[in-house]
Amino acid sequence: MTRRGMGAARVGQALGLVPRQVRLAARAGLLDQHEDGTFDADCVARAAADQRRFLDALHREEPLSARQAATRLHISRERFTRVARTAELPVVERQWLRRNGRDLEVCYYRTADVDALLPHVVADIELRAAAAAVSRSQAAAKAARTRAYNRERAQHARQLLATRRPGAMGDPVETVLWAVALGAAHGRIPPRLRRFRDDTRARALAELVGQARLRPAELAQLAEEATAPALRVLPYLAKPQEVAARLGVPAMRVAEHTPALHGYIARATLEELAQVPPGWLLLLRGDQELERVSAMWAREQELVWQQARERADAVLKDAARAVARLSDEAVAELFGLDPELVAALRPRSGRWSAAYVEELLRTRPAWLHGADAARAEVARRAQSAERRASARTARRLGWRRVWAHVFGMAVEDVPETVGRPTQAAVRAALASPPRWARQADGGATV
Repeated sequence: MTRRGMGAARVGQALGLVPRQVRLAARAGLLDQHEDGTFDADCVARAAADQRRFLDALHREEPLSARQAATRLHISRERFTRVARTAELPVVERQWLRRNGRDLEVCYYRTADVDALLPHVVADIELRAAAAAVSRSQAAAKAARTRAYNRERAQHARQLLATRRPGAMGDPVETVLWAVALGAAHGRIPPRLRRFRDDTRARALAELVGQARLRPAELAQLAEEATAPALRVLPYLAKPQEVAARLGVPAMRVAEHTPALHGYIARATLEELAQVPPGWLLLLRGDQELERVSAMWAREQELVWQQARERADAVLKDAARAVARLSDEAVAELFGLDPELVAALRPRSGRWSAAYVEELLRTRPAWLHGADAARAEVARRAQSAERRASARTARRLGWRRVWAHVFGMAVEDVPETVGRPTQAAVRAALASPPRWARQADGGATV
């Protein structure tokens, strides 16, 4: 008769396993399992009879992470990852963990498969050691070649420096250039020579000094020895402004044809160039004069063009104003009135603009309804103008009376064009009487 199946708890008690190990044994095929999930009792009995063999087989099925597998093989995690990738080690389980806001994938490998990687690990170690040895030998050979190249380069640079070193009575430009280059390579340039450190020749010579690989003490001694002569010959250099004023050509253009340092050239060279100009200097002067004439011609053309444009704009504005103004006859034809009435109905500006006529046609005031209405409007405007004139005459007569009282003179002696007698105007007139008040016979009264 077939024995009934055993549950996972009873299997764990019989074999001394935890539930995880029971599930692992079932998944690895070490324990037979029925369809209902129970375990075969006979299989469990056989495992209990030879428990050591069963536990060894179960241990070989344990999943190991990459860190655990590296610890088991006594290698680094990076080496295990590299060897496992090369050997295509199968992954038995994957888990996703979240650490520090990042999702991490943790792969687990079978213990037996990890132990089988040992020959691959040994081969990787030996291969890496051989590659390192070859790399070291190649690096040593490369270093030897580099040292030989540097020695040859330094020797060549020293030979060039020996030819570039100026003598006691050498060119002032070369003397200053030598001191600036040595100071730049040494890291200490005298303040009076720092203006030359950005010159291309100075930077190139400083780079050559660096290639020579001089000892710090030797470089410091050379820089100190070169400083004093450079400071002595500094007054013998002509400034760029002086060069340009004397030769009529920018100093940087002159520096392209003669020894110079940041636009400075030797005064002796400047005198020689000024007295006997070489061909290249004459060509530069011609180019400079051509540029000056071209610029002057361009400015004149710009001025002529600007003036022509202003005249054209003025003509266009006059034409626009002329077009915008309409004659009395044209307006009379539009309104259906006599030209005499239209002339009497002009606006205060004295001319008919197109915009004003358009507004009248749109609003249609009462005086546009016929000739009678237009004559009535002319009469109304005449009366209004007469009233305004009378009021203006009366107002100015009152002002003249006030001024006559202020200065104690007849009203007839006060001009009709006198201004309004405000308090400020009266005080100013009393402080400095106008000519018509000084010419009057009467005296001023306060």
